[in-house]
Amino acid sequence: MYYRERGDPAGIPAIILHGGPGGALEPTIPRRSFDLKKWRVIQFDQRGCGRSRPSGLAGLRANTTWHLVADIERLRVHLGIDRWLVFGGSWGSTLALAYAITHPDRVTGLVLRGIYLGQPWETDWLYKEGGASRVRPEEWRRFVAPIPLRLRGRNVTRTYGRLLRSQNRKTRRTAARAWSRWENSLSFLKPRPDSDTESQKENMALIENHYFDHGCWLKPGQLLKGAATPTLSRIPTIIVQGQYDLVCPPAAAAQLKEAMPHASLRLISDAGHAGSEPGTAAALRKATDEMFKLIK
Repeated sequence: MYYRERGDPAGIPAIILHGGPGGALEPTIPRRSFDLKKWRVIQFDQRGCGRSRPSGLAGLRANTTWHLVADIERLRVHLGIDRWLVFGGSWGSTLALAYAITHPDRVTGLVLRGIYLGQPWETDWLYKEGGASRVRPEEWRRFVAPIPLRLRGRNVTRTYGRLLRSQNRKTRRTAARAWSRWENSLSFLKPRPDSDTESQKENMALIENHYFDHGCWLKPGQLLKGAATPTLSRIPTIIVQGQYDLVCPPAAAAQLKEAMPHASLRLISDAGHAGSEPGTAAALRKATDEMFKLIK
């Protein structure tokens, strides 16, 4: 497992959980979202991701939500940290909740962005016609283009799984490009060029598909039920959600707020999904400043 630290070694510990599944740690987040004179910020590449090994098909073995939760706890013990703030966006918010539900006594607070709760409707929004496809119809057409016509009425994630595991390199790369382009088209209010390398696109698409095709190893409503328990009501929680998020629709954030009435939900009126958009970035920095005052 690859990990790195930023900030004050004697500062309040915080761990950042990256998105995807299949992404990697983003070097700009610690300085953008934390006052590094006050915080000790830890990041790590999840199984199969970034500089953690192995990657590719080998990185899918023993790679589930619950393996990642165990990895976070193992990293905490390794670093000699008693309790820490857990900060996660998109898939990172899913993993943060799963960790907090499993190890509530190790969490000083939660800062969550772009909520994804692993519910079937959330995944269907992305990968079944009738959801995001109606907002970005031309991009959806490009997304399904690699799928043979005879298979287009079937489960898209299952079919993509076969394409991404093909022995034909061209087939794999074409599918990975289409998968990455579809997600990128939904991630920003103003679309940006995708700067990932071919191998990064292929690895992320493979891991995302692996998780989504297995329902992220979550039972229906599991995270919402866990979030509603009295144990989590004692954990300070701030939810930051872009009003125009097309990857993780705000309805999931509203569900989480209902399950966690004590949480503060901040809807950002001029933002989509990405945490780097100005309104969201400012809200996340404000959230960590508030958390510092609460838990110092």
